[in-house]
Amino acid sequence: MLGLVRELRFLVDTTHALASARDPKSVLRIIFDKAKLMIRCEAWSLFLINASTQELVFDMVGGPKARRLKGRRIKTGQGIAGWVAQNGKPAMVADTGKDRRFLAEIDRATKFVTRTVLCVPIFSKKRPVAVLEMVNKIGKPFDRQDLRLLTRLSEQASIALERATLREQAATLGVIDELTKLYNARYLAQALDREVRRCQRYGSIMALIFLDLDHFKAINDHYGHLLGSQCLAEVAQIMAASVRDVDILARYGGDEFVVILPETTVATAKMVAERLHSGVGTHVFLKNAGVNAHMSTSIGIAGLPDHAKTKEDLVRKADEAMYRAKSEGRNRLCIADQP
Repeated sequence: MLGLVRELRFLVDTTHALASARDPKSVLRIIFDKAKLMIRCEAWSLFLINASTQELVFDMVGGPKARRLKGRRIKTGQGIAGWVAQNGKPAMVADTGKDRRFLAEIDRATKFVTRTVLCVPIFSKKRPVAVLEMVNKIGKPFDRQDLRLLTRLSEQASIALERATLREQAATLGVIDELTKLYNARYLAQALDREVRRCQRYGSIMALIFLDLDHFKAINDHYGHLLGSQCLAEVAQIMAASVRDVDILARYGGDEFVVILPETTVATAKMVAERLHSGVGTHVFLKNAGVNAHMSTSIGIAGLPDHAKTKEDLVRKADEAMYRAKSEGRNRLCIADQP
């Protein structure tokens, strides 16, 4: 029981660390470091799979002969790691001397003795893109618990890789709002799908904030659409400074904005929403244009699984809470009703 609790805490901690990873390389570094902490071994390797050359590259290495391996290449299908890459399946080898897949030339080149191996593939978009290999567990042989843990790490890495890859591609895929430089509704839909799927798979939590500017039409009517657009850009800057690095901020359309808060309770989301509400409410807009304009916000908050079980219900609940804030007099925030 104690081992399962420790494993669960470890996986939750890994999820938090992955939420802040901004690029695929950072995701793989986190997984590599976490695997080293959880399963004590003599050596570790993370291979990147080059699909065009059908090769595995030693990208991250640890252990007594690590420097000799960095950058070395092996063919897909060659060795235990190559077999894992080719077949997309994990491998646990209790005695390399009795496994025909074992590639002895690596040991000969490094003068290292590989006795036992645990190896898992890491997927992105349903194809293997990397392989994580643990060598010579200290104290006792690899077991099914080690295999389960490393497989769970691999699954977490796969989801985080998709998220990080989307971030990298965002600017070239037309998912950035040109005016505010925030993500647009297209990216928001993708991010919501991904985060809700992660919550459902790992039993984790998230929150959603809907923000609408009060009486924004009056700003457009009074000062013109050009200065109205400048107000929206200033709102985006305030919001970007008010949310956390792990949060996903998007312009939903018009004067509506949305924040996705991964691994976040409703109570914490309320604190973020209060910062947004205060930040916009105390800001003086259009000072550069010689105008001192003020705006307020109506904000709705919903959590998963607190208020919803699906993406559609989560969006509806946050939207309903926002409109309740408007109907109650605007310039306030409301939390979704319990289901």
